[in-house]
Amino acid sequence: MNNSDRHSAVLFRYAFRMTGSESAAEDLVQECFLSLLRRPGSYDPSRGAVRAFLLGIARNLILMQWRKERSYEPLEDDSSMCLPLDLIDVERSEAIAKAVQSLPSLQREVLILAEYEELSLDEIVQITNAELGAVKSRLHRARQNLRRLLAPLMESKGALYGTDRS
Repeated sequence: MNNSDRHSAVLFRYAFRMTGSESAAEDLVQECFLSLLRRPGSYDPSRGAVRAFLLGIARNLILMQWRKERSYEPLEDDSSMCLPLDLIDVERSEAIAKAVQSLPSLQREVLILAEYEELSLDEIVQITNAELGAVKSRLHRARQNLRRLLAPLMESKGALYGTDRS
């Protein structure tokens, strides 16, 4: 797998998890590379890896799209809680994906970058252009929300794994 393919895969995963749409993710990946081709001088290797730079472009494109679609909603209310999920008849991986998708956007973003893309806090700070404290706080809230959202899954894991004998 060459660098372009590797970066495409990372960008696609990030965009898909942020938007929940394959077609939007595909368009976003293409737009990221076009942006880099249009302005190759915008990437400065001394500031970080190409992956982090491309993820930053992807993030900006997603935020611009959200602002267009939801100009009346704030991107995140840090104190907001996620509504409970109906986990009956939902497969475990689908429940986790649904829980991640239901997180407030900025919490979802840092969780995806930290847990799925395995980026360091410093890399996430660079990509999101946020303070380290804000990134840590968002990640902590995202994990708390996931624990709460997925608690019914853990309580009923016997039923999900076929070990419930009642």
